Amino acid sequence: MDLTTVEDTLNIQQLYARYSDAITRKDPETFGSCWSDDAYWLLLGNEYRGKKTIVETYSNSVAGTDFILHLASSPLISINGDMAKVRSQVQEILHFSGGGAMIILANYNDELHKIDGQWLFADRRISVRYSGPFSMDDNAFIPLLPEADKPFD
Repeated sequence: MDLTTVEDTLNIQQLYARYSDAITRKDPETFGSCWSDDAYWLLLGNEYRGKKTIVETYSNSVAGTDFILHLASSPLISINGDMAKVRSQVQEILHFSGGGAMIILANYNDELHKIDGQWLFADRRISVRYSGPFSMDDNAFIPLLPEADKPFD
């Protein structure tokens, strides 16, 4: 593996970390920074095109939650120039503002493009393996510390 491939691999891993962090903090600006302008997102059987539409969809989907933990793991990365294919697993736990919680276990199959030196999601397709109730004590939540709720520089 040459140094360019190593650098690209690390930058792609950072993209996945930044994406998960943005979802966990419910940060639409950072979430949006992960997508190309003409991106495509297949989410739960629905198709969304364009960064603006994707960010609006994300913002609407997290509006009714007071807690999200998004964990992306094990990205398998194949780089070909300024394009990459990535397969990863995701676990997302959501707690709803009115009570109740759910968990999603899924796989993502992604195409990334390197635009102006930055890796971005161009095509994300989620395959949900399980989506259902998750037992959580509604009274046991501890809010994020202020420093944990800010984007990481």
